Amino acid sequence: MKAELISVSSSLLTGVSVNDNAAFLARELSAMGVSLTQVVMIHDDSEKLKAAVKTAEAEAELIILTGGLGPDDNDIVKTTVSDYLNKPLVLDEATQNRIITYHKNSDLVMPKNNQLQALTLLDSVPLENVTGLALGMFYQSDSHSYLLLPGPTDELIPMFNEHAKPLLIEKRLKKHHFSDHVIRLFGLTMAQAQHDLGDLLGQQDDGFIQLYPDGLEIEVHLATHHKEKKKANQQLESLKEKVTDRVADHIIGHGKTDLPHLVRELLIDQDKQITGAESLTGGAFLSRLSSLFEAGSIFEGGIVTYSSRVKNELLGVSKQTIKKYGVVSAECAFEMAEKALAKFDADIAVSLTGAAGPSSLEGEIPGTVWIGIAQKNKKTFAKIFHFGYKRNLNRDYSVWSAFNLVRQVLLEEEIADIVHKS
Repeated sequence: MKAELISVSSSLLTGVSVNDNAAFLARELSAMGVSLTQVVMIHDDSEKLKAAVKTAEAEAELIILTGGLGPDDNDIVKTTVSDYLNKPLVLDEATQNRIITYHKNSDLVMPKNNQLQALTLLDSVPLENVTGLALGMFYQSDSHSYLLLPGPTDELIPMFNEHAKPLLIEKRLKKHHFSDHVIRLFGLTMAQAQHDLGDLLGQQDDGFIQLYPDGLEIEVHLATHHKEKKKANQQLESLKEKVTDRVADHIIGHGKTDLPHLVRELLIDQDKQITGAESLTGGAFLSRLSSLFEAGSIFEGGIVTYSSRVKNELLGVSKQTIKKYGVVSAECAFEMAEKALAKFDADIAVSLTGAAGPSSLEGEIPGTVWIGIAQKNKKTFAKIFHFGYKRNLNRDYSVWSAFNLVRQVLLEEEIADIVHKS
């Protein structure tokens, strides 16, 4: 099946907004074997929209429209598509009642055109908006499928995942079973991942494999389909094995759970408390910890010790250690972690110290970072990392590398190239 995406929003063409929806939908459609042939962005203009739909129909069986489903005067998608297809709009009462209730329970003034959000094409399948108010829809004509989705990404993604995707799988795969999976990688670049997995990427006889960046992590998306559910699952397991054989050392987890959230789950499962002492990262690790849901159950506090004086006076790192070894050292990382562990009575403590850049520090080149780990009744260790010359990227990599070390410790994985305190 071929698809074309029409994004309707003047803000996309003025640079006010970025088309994140296109990237998300391209990923999802590719995994399902749907070929996205073109992405078009147009102003909120009925005649332009009709022309775009007509052009898309000549190239694709599935026409996806995003945006323009709200109550404002420039939300013209529903009425324009209704006119173009000569199909009337009808009221979805459940959505209308939800809109009325929402405004009654808030201080917001109900727009005069609010009912527009609750309208859907006659004979279409209404798609509930679980995070917003504007109704989406799926309409099947004799020759084409039309999928209308909201513009806000936080509304589009759940609507697609929960309602549109199952419908498309049913239409695209018919009686086939669809299986998919995500493997998460950390510690290698996209270029390295593409090198290691290059011949596996794209559509294959037994499924689909593709790489997508997710911050500092990489998602490997796998998908298969077959008329027999057992066979589809077997194909998926085969794809997992192929990927794992190539990049096993960099696999940190599966699904949509990133490193900080994975560490949080492990700490909760093991009923452990964590703390940190930071230098070059200036509190970024602690901030990420405190942003996690139920952070209070795993984290009571930490300390930022940017200068040598503060490392000594507030944390208790000895002047002798700093004078003899410097702050960019395993010895400083050892002491920072151990002092934090004692100060906050935690089960595990992380220290981060090094040269963030762009200048060298104590003769160490930018991107040289020591991360220490101290635990109750276990030997303290540290590991050196060499990142790059970009200051804030070095700080980001330091934080994520710290979370990864904690993950490895909690899972009792072997960690390469660490230095133990003597």
